[in-house]
Amino acid sequence: MHSTQPDDLTVRLLEADTPADVVRAGAAYLAGVLDGFEWVRSRHSLERGKSARREVLQLEKNRWNRSGHPIRFTVASLTVLDEDLGAWRRANPNLTVRRPESVESIVCASSFLDIPGQHSVVLTRPEERRAALERFAAHLHATALPWFAATADPEQIARAAPDTLLTAWGFAQDLIEFLVSSGHRLQARALWARVQEHQPAHRHAFLAGRTMAATGEQPQWHTPEALGWSACVLDLG
Repeated sequence: MHSTQPDDLTVRLLEADTPADVVRAGAAYLAGVLDGFEWVRSRHSLERGKSARREVLQLEKNRWNRSGHPIRFTVASLTVLDEDLGAWRRANPNLTVRRPESVESIVCASSFLDIPGQHSVVLTRPEERRAALERFAAHLHATALPWFAATADPEQIARAAPDTLLTAWGFAQDLIEFLVSSGHRLQARALWARVQEHQPAHRHAFLAGRTMAATGEQPQWHTPEALGWSACVLDLG
């Protein structure tokens, strides 16, 4: 993570020459103008951490970045991780389904490419880099940061979580587990009720998941059956 002061970030941004250096300087500058984010070079991401919670803007370099050609990077995805949730899952394997270890602490995620608007920033010309990043930061403030905020307060998640997270193959189950693990069972029940209202076409799959729970079977993560299964094992009604 960077510890460079803003003036130094600007100098690095203007003086960067190779495409790799331009992307790194641009990412570090962008982190510096976003609320609380830091550039994590090893993971090629911008990250903000508060207690156990970590919010991640995953960056991707353009495969065609070359000297003498356009240089850009893209914000590819948004992810929220919570280490306390990961610990709860490890301690309660009977109350959760199996996930890849790399996302054991996941609360929710989304492709940023599905959010309308600008996804990349072009940093080819040194004299235009700072203004381009300031505009891109303003766009992230208006899009990505509200997305993170929608799942930051457990007391508001049942109401505020975006509909796109509550699809049968989305992150409703993960959000429900987060609420239960953090002691917000009433909110978990409210979110489950919202999911059922939002996804009436999957009623039979939800019932199948309940049957699986009753017979000791375990569904796959990110399926409608997994939602019904969780509602049963977590006693959400």
